[in-house]
Amino acid sequence: MMYAPVEFSETEYPRIEYQRRQQQFWDPIRLSLFTLAIVAIIGITIGIVTHFVVEDSLFYHLDSRPLMNGIYPEVNCISLFRSFHVQFTQFGVAMSRIFRRSSGVGRFIKSHVIKISPDEQGVNILMVLMFRYPSTDSAERIKKKIERTLYQGLKIKHLPLSINKPSFSLTPIDSKKMRNLLNSRCGIRMLSSNMPLPASSTTERIVQGRETAMEGEWPWQASLQLIGAGHQCGATLISNTWLLTAAHCFRKNRDPSKWIATFGTTITPPAVKQSIGRIIIHEDYHRESNENDIALAQLTSRVEFSNVVQRVCLPDPSMNLPPKTSVFVTGFGSIVDDGPTQNKLRQARVETIGSDVCNRKDVYDGLITPGMLCAGFMEGKVDACKGDSGGPLVYDNQDIWYIVGIVSWGQSCALPNKPGVYTRVTKYRNWITSKTGI
Repeated sequence: MMYAPVEFSETEYPRIEYQRRQQQFWDPIRLSLFTLAIVAIIGITIGIVTHFVVEDSLFYHLDSRPLMNGIYPEVNCISLFRSFHVQFTQFGVAMSRIFRRSSGVGRFIKSHVIKISPDEQGVNILMVLMFRYPSTDSAERIKKKIERTLYQGLKIKHLPLSINKPSFSLTPIDSKKMRNLLNSRCGIRMLSSNMPLPASSTTERIVQGRETAMEGEWPWQASLQLIGAGHQCGATLISNTWLLTAAHCFRKNRDPSKWIATFGTTITPPAVKQSIGRIIIHEDYHRESNENDIALAQLTSRVEFSNVVQRVCLPDPSMNLPPKTSVFVTGFGSIVDDGPTQNKLRQARVETIGSDVCNRKDVYDGLITPGMLCAGFMEGKVDACKGDSGGPLVYDNQDIWYIVGIVSWGQSCALPNKPGVYTRVTKYRNWITSKTGI
C-alpha cells in the first residue's frame, strides 16, 4: 500500500492515494573560522583556497600558486577528477587529522571540502577548516600557527594523494564571502551562528520519531501542498530551483499551477513559500508495481540559500550503502497509521536493510526491485508514514549529507517485517541529470 497524503475535499481535488507513510553542538564563546587552501604537485596540481576569520572580524584569504613546470601536459583532468573522487574525500579527512592531532593550533572544529574542479594545470580543491581561538590571540599569530602546522603535517602525513612544494599567501576577505562559500556547498547544515551543525547533534527522534530539534537541522526538506488543500507530500531541495520527490504524489493532479512548496520546520507558518512551475514524472513510473517512483518539481523562482533553506547533495551512482547503515528520514507525516499530518517537522533514525532480506516471503515477497531501497527495523516501531511520501532519506558522510532514498511505499506503518521502501536515488542519478543538468 502506498503512503497516503492528507485529507482534502474531493470536490476541489481528487484524493491522492499515496503509498505510505509518514510517519550543540559546542556552544562557541569565542570562535575563529578558517578556510585554508594549498597548491601542490601530485602529478597534477591540487589547489586549496583558504580563508581565515577571527572574532573581531579580521579575514584572510590564502592564495597559492601551482608549481607544474610543464609536468603531465597529457593528463585528462576531467577523467582524473572523476576517478579520484574517493581519494579527494579521504584527502579532506587527512587534512583534518593534521590539525586535530596538533597541540599547537588551538581547538580544531571541523573541515569541509567545498568544491573540486578541474584546472588547466591540475585539480583545485576548495576546503574550509574551522578552529576556535581566544579573542586575545592576534590574527598574525594564529596565521603562523596554522601555516607551521600545515607545513609540518604535509612533510610527515601519509596522504591519499602525494603532495609536494606547497606555497601560501594570506590576503583579506570579508565575512559575506565566507558565508557564500558555505552556501555554495550542498549537504551542509548551519546553525544561526553560521557554524555548521555536525551529524552527532542529530539523535533518534515519523512513527516513534521526534520533532526536529532546531531550525536548519534539515534545511533541504520541503512540503508539497495543493492550493486550498494543504500538505500532501514531502520533497527535497537539490538545487536553488529543483525539488526531488515521488512520482505517486502527482498521480491525480499534475498541474504545477495547483501546487506550492514551503520550507522550514513548520508547515504553518512556513519560513519560505514558492510556487511550482514545472513537474516532471519518470516516464516509466508504474503505479501497480511502484517502480520508478521518482519525480522532479521546478520552482518558479530561485530560493536563496540560508541557514534554514539549503540543498542536499546528490550521491554518486556508485555509492552503495551496506545493510545496517544509519540513515535519517524526515517529514510532516502522521505518527500513527492513517493519522493526521504534523505541523512540526519530525525526524527518525533508521537503518538500511538488504534487498535479499526485504524480498523474503515473510517481508515483501520479491516486490523489491533494483530501483528500491528498504530502510527501517525488522521489528518495526520506527518508520515513515502517511504524508511523508516524497520526502528524503539521507546519509551523513563526514558531516556532508546525501539523499539516498525517497519515501515511496510500504505496508501500513512501522509493522514488524514491513520496513519502509524508498526509491533508490543512486539508480536514478543519470535520469536526474538528464532532466535538470545537476
